Amino acid sequence: PTFLTDWRVSLIVPYARTNLVTNPSLELATTGWSAMAGSVARSTTYSFHGAYSLAVTPTAATTDGCYFGTVSLTSGTTYAASVKVLVPNAAGRRYRLAIATTAGATLAETSFIATGRWQWVTVFYTETSSTTRRVYITKNGGTETAVFYVDGLQVEACGSEGVFATTYIDGDQQGLLGAVELFPAPYQWNGAPHASTSTRSQQTRA
Repeated sequence: PTFLTDWRVSLIVPYARTNLVTNPSLELATTGWSAMAGSVARSTTYSFHGAYSLAVTPTAATTDGCYFGTVSLTSGTTYAASVKVLVPNAAGRRYRLAIATTAGATLAETSFIATGRWQWVTVFYTETSSTTRRVYITKNGGTETAVFYVDGLQVEACGSEGVFATTYIDGDQQGLLGAVELFPAPYQWNGAPHASTSTRSQQTRA
């Protein structure tokens, strides 16, 4: 017989948070997303949330990639920026997730090595002035031009519960309990769908 010797049980505790990224999963357009030297496009080849992701085709420039911008941040608040990234069939290549100024100057970053599977990457940043920032997803030293995919970008303020990223938020998401959770809706767009911030209720059981 075979015995399972390495296992864990996880619980997701609901927290009320807001995703400040107004177009986090590219379902309708690439609004807010920009390429650096290469190109970006919506793609159904791979996706993590919804039907689409952002396909990023970089040039050979070693820090090429894409950015989303802007998001509005508040002085003195700590934020978690997180995103799903897939580099198909390219394990071992280096990439980075960064919060930066609108001029592209890095304020906080985390680097990661591609595994060839979807990865959930997070960086934390405490804002020093109330202003707008960009979020970059780029190569970190490689000259490869292979397409990589980005989905589910989230920037959220960390509350008194602690400094950590929570699970993905957008207004299209449904609660686990169906009609029981309709009022109030567990997830909501705070304006036009896929063109505004989105909020998760602390009462959701999704």
